[in-house]
Amino acid sequence: MKITIIWRFIVGIDISKKRLDCYLLDRQTGGGYDCQVLNTYEGFEQLADWLVDHGADPSQTKLISEHTGRYGEHLLRWTTTNEWPHAVVKTTALNKVGNEHHRKTDAFDAEDLADYGVRYSDKISLTTAPKPSIGQIKRLQAERRAMVDRRAALRSKLTEANIHDADMERLIDMWTRQVALLTEHITELEARIKEQINEDTAIKNRYQMMRSAPGVGKVLGPLWVSLFAGQQTLDARKISSRFGFAPHPYKSGSSVSRTDQSSGFGNSEVRRVMHQAALSVKTHCPHYQEYYEKKRDEGKEHLLVINNIINKLIRLYCAMWNNRAEYDPNYIQKNKHKWKKSA
Repeated sequence: MKITIIWRFIVGIDISKKRLDCYLLDRQTGGGYDCQVLNTYEGFEQLADWLVDHGADPSQTKLISEHTGRYGEHLLRWTTTNEWPHAVVKTTALNKVGNEHHRKTDAFDAEDLADYGVRYSDKISLTTAPKPSIGQIKRLQAERRAMVDRRAALRSKLTEANIHDADMERLIDMWTRQVALLTEHITELEARIKEQINEDTAIKNRYQMMRSAPGVGKVLGPLWVSLFAGQQTLDARKISSRFGFAPHPYKSGSSVSRTDQSSGFGNSEVRRVMHQAALSVKTHCPHYQEYYEKKRDEGKEHLLVINNIINKLIRLYCAMWNNRAEYDPNYIQKNKHKWKKSA
């Protein structure tokens, strides 16, 4: 049986703050070559020249790197702009190609990443850099979240200040001023996020559409758009699983078994905001309020019902996104008779 090699060259790239360690594997000849360049745009151009010198071009080369957050953002932007196929994989990828040695160097990790790229080339999806506006929205949201957390911590201190026996007057004054300053900065960041959304027509339209849905406010709206902007269709099941809301079976043989449970893992910001959205619709939307009360009357735990509401919201948001349609508050009422007939 003839085996066709789609990607002749696989390049493993270990990213650090200041430099990139690269390992080029030629799958046709079996040759391996390594180099080190700076983690700058000048270094990226040197990397491109080095690849071309070894016969590698974008049409038959795939770059593999781990997700390293901000240290890899400029490289991904450069590879996207210059059309070099680039796959950013999870930081646990190297565990799948571990060897018997105890070596741990950046150059060795780059070689292992190339090995990973060869073994799992048919399963690795290419990654592209988000629009600059999306990247800016994500950065602003992350800073907003950090400030909100700091403000919450200070407010907690203020509520407990009178419990202390010591003189807290000066500290209370300092904390109060910090809370006021953080509130000012949070408001400024929210305004800047809205400006970024309004500057891109496609993002603005998506945002306005999502804002019509129950539970989507000034935090969840930009977060949802920043996560999925550029995608034409969304899979609700995959999204629920990705963020730890989908129940999964846990069974093995006849002795290991438990009820299906959600993992509880996933992006902490998404989990926190979706939980708040579920609490909001449970309180303010009759449909979800009825559902919550019905399940509680059946003996379901509060958090379980909230998780179910979150999954319902995800299915709703994905349907709106895929159909490019705003939320119709009368949709359920108008279709109740259809559902009764089909039941």
